[in-house]
Amino acid sequence: MKKIYFKSIYILSLILFSCGGSGGDDGGGGSGPVDPPPTPQKPQKAVLSKPENNSECLEVDAVKFEWNTAANTSSYTLNVKNLLTNEISSTTTTSTSADVTLTKGFPYSWQVISTNSTTFVGESDKWKFYLSGEPLKNHAPFPAEIVAPSPGASVNSGSVQLSWTFSDVDSDDTHSFDLYLDKVDGSTLLVSKWGATKRTISLSDPGTYYWRVVTKDNHNASSDSGVSTFVVLE
Repeated sequence: MKKIYFKSIYILSLILFSCGGSGGDDGGGGSGPVDPPPTPQKPQKAVLSKPENNSECLEVDAVKFEWNTAANTSSYTLNVKNLLTNEISSTTTTSTSADVTLTKGFPYSWQVISTNSTTFVGESDKWKFYLSGEPLKNHAPFPAEIVAPSPGASVNSGSVQLSWTFSDVDSDDTHSFDLYLDKVDGSTLLVSKWGATKRTISLSDPGTYYWRVVTKDNHNASSDSGVSTFVVLE
């Protein structure tokens, strides 16, 4: 009888163990699958507000930058670039505005970078403004931006189209362009007082080319795009 009794106890223990009994309290529902934490979303790009694009800024002290809230963003980095000296001022904030002290009498561009815990970023458009400090009758045009060939691009020999964009606070001004191009440093004048924002040239000699655009208005004010390069393939 004792052997039968102990055997019954052993079998009952195996049945209880196989039914999930662990001796602990799991809240009565077992340890079901756990939902993974939500995947962080990419930060969206901010929409810029002030200073307005291609405007004249007359603020005496610090310039106040403003932009709209970007979704999925924990902080913003404001980058302000002096378009003549290429100096960049960076400010990181959790707000949608920032005050930055800048040197008067220069054109600037600004952009806001949205970030969060992911490795992704949201890049706003780039806007430009001229910090006068006091009203001016005329402003130099903003430096031209190279479009094509894009900096560092490779192109086939033959016909190559050079193109660029520009803007000016003084919308009523007229403009012309001096193009410089060579294989040394971009100091050789290719064409003077060109009236369009593109020009097609023939290049058969392979290698690296340096070029830049000087924008002039009808008041003899000018700005330089800075040197850009591209490679002509064999």
